[in-house]
Amino acid sequence: MTMSATRRGDEHRVNRRRFLGCSAAAGLAISQGHLAEAAPNSVRLGVIGIGNRGTSLLRAAMEIPGASVAAVCDPEPRHRARGQGIVEKASGRRPEAVEDPRRLLDRKDVDAVVVAVPCDLHERIYLDAIAAGKHLYAEKPAGMTLGECDRLIAASTSAPGLAVHVGFQRRSNPRYREAVDRIHRGELGPLVEARAAWNSSNGPLTGHGGWLGRRERSGDWMVEQAVHVWDVLHWIKGELPTSAIGWGRRGLFARVDALRDVTDHYAVELEWADGFRASFSQSWIAPADDGFTGTTFRVLGEEGGLDFSTGGLTLRDRSAPRQTIQGGPRADTRLALEAFLVAVGSESPSAPPVSLADARAATLIGLLARKAVDERRAVSIDEVATLDA
Repeated sequence: MTMSATRRGDEHRVNRRRFLGCSAAAGLAISQGHLAEAAPNSVRLGVIGIGNRGTSLLRAAMEIPGASVAAVCDPEPRHRARGQGIVEKASGRRPEAVEDPRRLLDRKDVDAVVVAVPCDLHERIYLDAIAAGKHLYAEKPAGMTLGECDRLIAASTSAPGLAVHVGFQRRSNPRYREAVDRIHRGELGPLVEARAAWNSSNGPLTGHGGWLGRRERSGDWMVEQAVHVWDVLHWIKGELPTSAIGWGRRGLFARVDALRDVTDHYAVELEWADGFRASFSQSWIAPADDGFTGTTFRVLGEEGGLDFSTGGLTLRDRSAPRQTIQGGPRADTRLALEAFLVAVGSESPSAPPVSLADARAATLIGLLARKAVDERRAVSIDEVATLDA
């Protein structure tokens, strides 16, 4: 290595140490929705997976000061080209594109990786990233099984200097953060129930190569997508449900794909030890009408209700004015990535918005919901809490 190369490496390490290396600066940056006073090119990223979610993450990363993308990775040539084009347009520099994640993980000019690949590839790439000494932003779920989650937790524990975040971006959303805080402060009184729904007319959503339509690859919707809902419920309650009951339908798109085996229409109800209940339904067969489509998430307590989708908080006391918590859309994906970059640039990684234990809990609730839907009966959390497949 030449003297100039050594000097550039030293300067890079200094920049990283200065990259919001204290918690006060990190908190200010996140609260204002950007990385304040970030040193240019202070965190060098590799992005693995440039499908729909990976593209969104890449675009968000390119908006954040202090982040550069050294390389993109995807087995699909047109996805790699798309990723290169996004980076080149934003930065004026075209990154290298590789097909094999191991080639990206071997690079010395990559400090951290953002991974958005099909769920059946999560464990291998996540563990390889940690073994390669790369900070990791891992898309949810943390694993499709409890065993996968536990192995990720063990690997992260063995590498305490690495930031490992899981992409539950609602944990970084100011509306959700304030709403959950106000629930925890007791503004709704004792909680009674939650009702949520994700209904879309865009079915059958397949993913590249059809992976979203295969339970073996995705874990089904309860594990792949609805983990966002389970995570928020666990965040609110701070404990696992005791049981679930549900029902569902497969084969609704058999004319399109006879091998599709995910549950494209289902409903589940979870119950907690204190009597709190949460109902959730998800469907991909809704007609294209606002009366049938959309996402909702509402929580009801003895003293009032809160709508997470709009931020509306209404108390039963009619003399109390209705409130709106953090109104308007929030770029929570960018905020989640910012929190990750803050942790990467700190002297020691700061606590992530969601812990790996909480990410594991979301997978566990997803497995509970899936078993209840599959078997159309009441299933206890104990029946799935010891599964390790």
